[in-house]
Amino acid sequence: MAALTVIGIGSRLRGDDAIGPMLIDKLSSLPNSKIELVDAGSDALGILEFLQEREHVIIVDACRMGRKPGSIVEMDPSQIDMILKDDPISLHGLGLAESIKMAQSLNMLPEDLKIIGIEPESIQFNGSLSIPVQRALKMAVDIVEDKLNRVSQLAEA
Repeated sequence: MAALTVIGIGSRLRGDDAIGPMLIDKLSSLPNSKIELVDAGSDALGILEFLQEREHVIIVDACRMGRKPGSIVEMDPSQIDMILKDDPISLHGLGLAESIKMAQSLNMLPEDLKIIGIEPESIQFNGSLSIPVQRALKMAVDIVEDKLNRVSQLAEA
């Protein structure tokens, strides 16, 4: 099993909402067999199977948090309700917060789960990533690479 699982959530058809799948695309060009990449599309509920029996997981999604577009917030599952400002029924049908709560109630949460929320500027159909979210994408890649390095070092120790 991979040392780190990264799950990208979002619709490629909705501008900045594509941040999760776009991150998966960027990471797929890295030559590393210690990382499992999951493009979950816009199905937040579909992430449950990728949480089970994993130790280290990062979820990346566009999240309305009431911050400047492109802002990145790293959160633990316990913080998700306090940070997310969007309607619980999100673009993804069942929202990310509800999916995390469901996984928690089913004892499916990994020991180490981080959610990287990126504030979108626009989620219009057929839009591309906004400039602030493009910058955030580069920072999110760095965050994931750093986490992978730390997890890999722990595995080797």
